[in-house]
Amino acid sequence: MAGSRTTEKIIWLADCYSLAKRFPDPVTWLALLHLKKRPSNAELNPFYYWLWMEIWKAAQNEQQIEAL
Repeated sequence: MAGSRTTEKIIWLADCYSLAKRFPDPVTWLALLHLKKRPSNAELNPFYYWLWMEIWKAAQNEQQIEAL
């Protein structure tokens, strides 16, 4: 069971990464991932924003390297 959850997380991260490569603007990128209904402050988890931005930065850095 734990193996399939780990696999799902890896696939989700890969999907996020490939999607992030298509959006050069981080605000647009975060808007796509943000929930439609704004959760309460107690439900907000800054880790997810950090993770999403790290995925976006990695995707943008790869594109800059390919351009060189």
